[in-house]
Amino acid sequence: MKAVYVNQVGYLEGSSKKAVLNFAAPDFEIIDDKENVVYRGRTGHFGTDDISGEDTYVAEFNDFNKPGKYRVTADGVKSVSFEIAGNVYDKLMKDICKCFYFLRCGDALDEKYAGVYYHKPCHMSKATVYGEDCEPVDVTGGWHDAGDFGRYSTAGAVAVAHLLYGVRFFKSLLDVKFDIPAVKCDGGELPDILSEVKVELDFLLKMQRENGSVWHKVTTFNHAPFVMPEDDKEELFLFPVSSMATADVAAVFALAYTVYKEYDKAYADRLMNAALKAYEWLTENPNPLLFKNAPGSNTGEYGEFEDISNRFWAAASLYEATGEEDYYADAILQRERLENFDSVTQFKLYQGGVFTALGWGDVAGLGCLSLLLIGDKIKISEEINKYFLDEADRLCDNGKRNGFGLCMDKKDFIWGSNMELLKYLMVLTVADGISHRDEYKKAIDAGIDYILGCNSMDTSYVTGNGEKAFKNPHLRPTAVDNIEEPWPGLVSGGPNVGLQDERAREVPKDSAPMKCYLDHIDCYSLNEITIYWNSPFVFVLAGLLEKKRRK
Repeated sequence: MKAVYVNQVGYLEGSSKKAVLNFAAPDFEIIDDKENVVYRGRTGHFGTDDISGEDTYVAEFNDFNKPGKYRVTADGVKSVSFEIAGNVYDKLMKDICKCFYFLRCGDALDEKYAGVYYHKPCHMSKATVYGEDCEPVDVTGGWHDAGDFGRYSTAGAVAVAHLLYGVRFFKSLLDVKFDIPAVKCDGGELPDILSEVKVELDFLLKMQRENGSVWHKVTTFNHAPFVMPEDDKEELFLFPVSSMATADVAAVFALAYTVYKEYDKAYADRLMNAALKAYEWLTENPNPLLFKNAPGSNTGEYGEFEDISNRFWAAASLYEATGEEDYYADAILQRERLENFDSVTQFKLYQGGVFTALGWGDVAGLGCLSLLLIGDKIKISEEINKYFLDEADRLCDNGKRNGFGLCMDKKDFIWGSNMELLKYLMVLTVADGISHRDEYKKAIDAGIDYILGCNSMDTSYVTGNGEKAFKNPHLRPTAVDNIEEPWPGLVSGGPNVGLQDERAREVPKDSAPMKCYLDHIDCYSLNEITIYWNSPFVFVLAGLLEKKRRK
């Protein structure tokens, strides 16, 4: 079917702008909401690429910046509507931030702020420590991780890190208001983003044992059926400590210290003491303590092959927070170990270098963000810069090989492909801060366009944002709350050539990677949501909006 694909939310004035057509048309027009033609242009024929499988024509209108609502039309085919405005992403930013509020666990939602999406307190019972004869532990609070009700230390730490690095790099993120309860601090109230992040930090503090180590996760033994959170009454279990969880929590507490010390010194000091305690445990336990699910348990495992990248992040974060040279020496040691480890293993799904990896499974890139915050005071600053610039160049080269300008390769369309893209956009955002290059900005714009509807599914992958935004996330509350629309701001996992669930196998096997998607609630391998798919988008959008404000 003929289609004109656009960013369904819209474009910033002065940004790169394009529509992608899947049919031949030499010319295109832009019409306003009264059907008046306001712009005419010529398309460029890109050809067929292996990620979309479509013979594409690109309609660029970079020089059209008049604020308003429009459609692109070619050969009688119209796109969905979009907007051009200086504040076109303001609602989107609020939605992707407030998503974390709706995912709160425990007795944390207020009907005043949650509105129709309010639910009663959930998972308020203490958790049994699996495999140990000891008293149950209060670990209430935090965020539900994804479509299930589990809470996971490594995933939570990484989501928090994306948000807090966003604050460290882009101060304007502190100004985003998204209608959540205020949290008091020294002399006033925390900014909304810090109020929300504190919910997860408070939970992670509870996940730390007396000896400094951190439980890997708290879940029921198996995934709950599709019920509201308060109706999940099964026993909660704290599953064993892992060195990855301990290192990630040490890193994120040190990072949080650098932010919260400006608002609540006592709370920041508590976080730092917990970080030091976790790091002391890591020092006393140098061998990796990896994690495997208990026999018969099917909740998220979040297993990793090594803990070197986690230890590197912890050392780098503590060095950035304290300035103590011992942590720098540890970071250099872990960096060398990771270089040697990475050179002889091929386990990584991540297509770029390990030192720009920014997900829960490989966190060395997060350690590099801490070192970037220090700047050229460290000997390896040029090497850290080069990691990001080299990876950004690779991503821009990818964008030249498809009609959408998308920085992804065919191999990137795995489970959570939208997370892969958003991590890439984080890299490009960081690289643009190091070396301002037009190709980086263009690749960022193209990636945001893709997420918001300029893709061969003609779908915005953020609920409530775009005329054809997806509506059926694999998420228990939205499946059973009898509300037609899911709450806004959820990021879908996106196309995945693996098609690992039964419903996903309805997608034709010969489909191009970009078309391996269904907007169906059963599609956990295509359409689930998670906290760490939203968090990189917050970072990227914060970078984009801060640059706009600086102009």
